[in-house]
Amino acid sequence: MTFTIRKAGKHDNRQIKKIDTFGKQLNSFRGLDKIYLNYKPKKGARSYYERFIHGRKKWCYVADEDGKILGFVLFNIEKRQGWYRIQRIGYIDLLVVEKKARKKGIATRLLDKAVNIFRDEGIRYLKLSTHMENPAHEFWKKKGFRDYRIDMWKKI
Repeated sequence: MTFTIRKAGKHDNRQIKKIDTFGKQLNSFRGLDKIYLNYKPKKGARSYYERFIHGRKKWCYVADEDGKILGFVLFNIEKRQGWYRIQRIGYIDLLVVEKKARKKGIATRLLDKAVNIFRDEGIRYLKLSTHMENPAHEFWKKKGFRDYRIDMWKKI
């Protein structure tokens, strides 16, 4: 499999939306997560990607094989509140690889691209959020991310 990592353009929106399984994945956790999840795709979902494609300090890169997008990563720089010692961090918003193209190094190459851009921007710390039941949780651990915070809920 030969693919290239490139910056996404507006023309990529349709393919990105097609392989973005985020909503389906969230809905698969709905039985476990009755409190938080109520994802319903909206007509404006496409504009979410555009914010990363055209945003300031936001990026969208894709893995492209002969014009077919196999995966993508959305990432940005977050500015934190003044009481935090580290004021700017890199945030991996979403990394998705088409199911048929997994286990071929695409996610790693997309992550590497994000890391290199963060380094160029002077960022030294990264964060992301993933559901505990998400199979990608193990991928992130293998890449050196560690569990940091637990959100706790109670119905009253």
